[in-house]
Amino acid sequence: MVLSLGLFLGAPSVASAAGFTLQGATRVSFTGKGPAGFKLVGTTEKLSLQDDGQSITFTVPLDSLDTGIELRNRHMKEKYLETARFPQAVFVVKRSELLVPARGETKSGQARGMLTLHGETREVVLQYRAERAADQTTKVTSKVKLSFKDFGVAVPSYLGVTVKPDIDIDVAFEVTQA
Repeated sequence: MVLSLGLFLGAPSVASAAGFTLQGATRVSFTGKGPAGFKLVGTTEKLSLQDDGQSITFTVPLDSLDTGIELRNRHMKEKYLETARFPQAVFVVKRSELLVPARGETKSGQARGMLTLHGETREVVLQYRAERAADQTTKVTSKVKLSFKDFGVAVPSYLGVTVKPDIDIDVAFEVTQA
């Protein structure tokens, strides 16, 4: 239920030395599935990006996730994600992992990075698409699949409905390059 983080960027082949900053709205969502077509979706618009020139770090405050039902939110945060102990999910990717579009181009690819969730850090692979406008703005969408079990998160269950441990995470945002 957390994050994935998308990648993007600005030079023709690999991310260049200029820094990236978030621009405009962001959206992080997770989707879990259960029996009989049950679908659990949670979202947040809170995402931060830090670019140190070698790696890009994305952070999502887990208390900001919303499933649309307050009781379910409380269970998710207190019982499963334990946000008091593990308040955020962090994804770090090396800039050298990122293919980036030139102005007016779109690039798609995958990148390996390290995701920290629930006190556990694991390598994850994300798929991304980056569409660069004629200016310095790049729209990015990304998707990652993960299993709660890999991060020590108990599989959510309530009143006999158990969500599968496999979660899809989607992220959309825009960046500009300095």
